[in-house]
Amino acid sequence: MVPGMGGKKKAASAKSWTLAGEPVYFSVLSPAEERIFTETVSHFREIASQMRENFDRFSGAVAAARTGQQASRVSVGFFCKYFEGKYQRTDIVKALATAATLPAPSAEHLGKSLIFILGAALWLLDYVKRQELEEQFYPLLPEKLDEEVDFETPDVDDLDHSRDEILGVMSVLLNRKDSRQSFRKLWGLVDKETAGKLKGEFKDALLDYFERFLEISARIGPSAAQTSGGSPMLLANPASYGENFDPRGPYEPDLPGPPAKDHAGLWFLTNTALLIGASPEKIRQTLYYRRSSELMEGFRIRDPYAVCAAYLLLERDGDVLVDLNMLTAAVVLCAERHLPWGADEAYSYAEPYGNGAPDLSLRYAYHLHENAEEEDLPDPDIEEGELLSEGQLFYLATGYALPRDQAYSSRLKGWFQEQGVPEDRAEALAWGAWFASYVDALRARRPMPFDVPDDFEDFLKSLDGELTELAEEAGTETEDSAAKAAELTRQLKESRKALHEAEQGMRQLQEHLRSVEADALRDRAELSQLRETLFDLRVREGQPEDEAEAAIAFPYQTKRRIVAFGGHDTWRKAIRPMLPDVRFFDREMLPDVNVIKSADVVWIQANAISHKFYYRIIDTARKENISVRYFGSASARKCAEQLAADEMAAAE
Repeated sequence: MVPGMGGKKKAASAKSWTLAGEPVYFSVLSPAEERIFTETVSHFREIASQMRENFDRFSGAVAAARTGQQASRVSVGFFCKYFEGKYQRTDIVKALATAATLPAPSAEHLGKSLIFILGAALWLLDYVKRQELEEQFYPLLPEKLDEEVDFETPDVDDLDHSRDEILGVMSVLLNRKDSRQSFRKLWGLVDKETAGKLKGEFKDALLDYFERFLEISARIGPSAAQTSGGSPMLLANPASYGENFDPRGPYEPDLPGPPAKDHAGLWFLTNTALLIGASPEKIRQTLYYRRSSELMEGFRIRDPYAVCAAYLLLERDGDVLVDLNMLTAAVVLCAERHLPWGADEAYSYAEPYGNGAPDLSLRYAYHLHENAEEEDLPDPDIEEGELLSEGQLFYLATGYALPRDQAYSSRLKGWFQEQGVPEDRAEALAWGAWFASYVDALRARRPMPFDVPDDFEDFLKSLDGELTELAEEAGTETEDSAAKAAELTRQLKESRKALHEAEQGMRQLQEHLRSVEADALRDRAELSQLRETLFDLRVREGQPEDEAEAAIAFPYQTKRRIVAFGGHDTWRKAIRPMLPDVRFFDREMLPDVNVIKSADVVWIQANAISHKFYYRIIDTARKENISVRYFGSASARKCAEQLAADEMAAAE
């Protein structure tokens, strides 16, 4: 039964509710409003029932729909007051009931999405650094990092925080239901004023989106043919979501035609996650109405990191904004799309640098900064008007020396311009990409352990001897000898510490060398496999096509557990029917690490796979001693023959 109705009204109203941190209460609706709300909820409850009976994967969405009914009842008074005078109350009630109770699978996505969790983690790390809370913060992180979280987290190099810090925070955020105490302590570091601003930003974004949906629902109503038949059954068939629903696409409903004209508001609501950031042409084609398209294009998130963090704070506090289902999902998914890794296609363009050199000529006249007299600014001891080079100016600003044989990539600059970025901005972005890669390479270099002198132990013994003699003369000790004893003690401690660090450095170097040797053995094995693939291809060059095809009958049944990565969409579509037992993963799909661990063989089509994605697969296969094979052709047929031949050889 819906809270606020019948016998459960008192029990539900007894609970304390908040909206963006402010208390809200159940509102009494007029009979007409109550009827609108009841009919809308009943309709979507029927859809939820069909989903639960026919599709197990919708169980989370159905549960979210039930919670959304309660959240919409408790918040309807706030929404009616907020939009009072601009929209009719009946329109507001119907729109809120529809958005909050619609059983959408995207609600389940919000509980575990690594995309927005990463955004929230970086916001929290920035806050801790800004507020200098490191001492309270680091003890709250797990001692051991989760390898699966590392594997599935997008490849992001942050210049402010290490990956270990990021993964530590993400582990707490992802396991927030099982480790509630750690989760609450982590967010307890955020002061109340900042937490209030975060929640307010989320509320503003949700109200912005709801008003867009409300305008379409109220002013572009259903056609007479639809309204005469009762509530629209647009989503009554769960199969319309597609077999592999993903809130961020692709989404191609199995419907006779887009019902945007008859159900403009509902179509806007259910397609938001798929159209955020889409081209104006695609938005207009999908939503049909020009006004719907304009409202969709205008929906933006100012600070996606803050919105991601706000969602977790609201979830911690049991705020109703978390349970408004499609409204909540729209805000978080839009924030995801605004994040740098929301596009999910990296390292597929030009190198960030090319051949070149900095301008080392002395031709830039130096001018003192207007605030140069302030005590907190360094004094470079340079005269007004003195000529400097680009390299010198850069060093004064950053402390870094520019590379002598590199410059930013003009090809990358051109690519930015192709995307519509103005030339000056494109040049700045290309320059930033170049220097970021330079700094990243600089950070990756391992420091060489320092050498321990041969007479180091003798030096320590001499210090011990001097300290012993000094102790024997303690009876006649003067202030000078006491100072000397303290100095010698300090030197002895520092020397022992240095020796300990040197020994640790040598042990780490030995471990690194052993790791390098092991990697080299694996690399040689992979190189052998690549050479074998190349040899087989050369042998087959002279083999007639009909002879090769006649040797193997398709579809071919494999006996071993095989997973395959890479390859273009058309290639995967063509090869899957020929090898039905092989699991082919889309380029953009980051698989569970257990998928690779459970495989007997990993096959890679290297013509469409990012470098970092490739190395993640290879690293996991190495750790588990799983064989790796490479497809040697762009032809799906030839690749299928190659895999089948390998299976036959393994069975002999």
